[in-house]
Amino acid sequence: MYNIKAVSKILDMPTVTIRSWETRYNAITPERTASGHREYTEENITDLKWVKEQVQDNGMKVSQAVKQLHSLKEEQIPVSSPSVSEEGNYQAQIEELYQAVLRLDSAKCHVLLDLCFSQFHYRTVFHSIIVPLMYKVGKAWEDGEIHVAQEHMITNLVLQRFMNFFRIFETTSTLPKVMAICPQGEQHQIGLLLFTLFLNEKGYPVTYIGADTPLEGLEGLIKENDIDIIAISTSRKKNEMIIQKYIDFLSVNIPELKFIVGGLGVGGVKIGDRQWNIDSSYDNWSQIMTEVNRK
Repeated sequence: MYNIKAVSKILDMPTVTIRSWETRYNAITPERTASGHREYTEENITDLKWVKEQVQDNGMKVSQAVKQLHSLKEEQIPVSSPSVSEEGNYQAQIEELYQAVLRLDSAKCHVLLDLCFSQFHYRTVFHSIIVPLMYKVGKAWEDGEIHVAQEHMITNLVLQRFMNFFRIFETTSTLPKVMAICPQGEQHQIGLLLFTLFLNEKGYPVTYIGADTPLEGLEGLIKENDIDIIAISTSRKKNEMIIQKYIDFLSVNIPELKFIVGGLGVGGVKIGDRQWNIDSSYDNWSQIMTEVNRK
């Protein structure tokens, strides 16, 4: 028997999602202790994992996956992991959110995001719904199709969602401390937010600074907070020289500091002995962090 925290770690799912799938969709019925605490069986975990894979890998709605799960159980068909299909199509969710952005309807955006997080795994929402939405909004702003106020509204809402999830995961004190920044002049931080979410999932203590971080005074903050790694992101190729300025200056004054550089403006190869350039692949992030921790 497992408690909900153990199940959360086994399935890599927030406890809030487990409770939602249990109470709202009746995906499983855990047992209860005498004091009323949930206890989950191996079968419960298998069922949750199956629903998660249907939702995350096959783009199925939670309600549909649960309905199919119950049908399989009624017919006494063993639940097994589905084969991974092509990436789910979330255009309907993206377009509905985009229309709410056009109307400057923040309340509707919140409702739609709540619905997405209740239907899909949080990683799917961030990577497959929010990221394409933000690219769509950003392009519309650059093309003069929407006002900057609309772009700012959805950017702030998305930032709030990321921050909420950053607080969910427990940090591990034995892992290196990370500071996440965008260089001065860089306002686009969606890539940095995604990488910070990944680090939080893995237990890294992360200080998220975010967009438009000046180099002035940064050295002191790094030393005062015992930061081991700087994660820095840019969406523009022209910012590579600015990032190199940050790295050169900080490396001279804090020789042991490590740097992870990502975003659309950089390549995906290692540069130097204490600098790693990453791409947008989740697997690549895991490999890089393993290598960084060995140094």
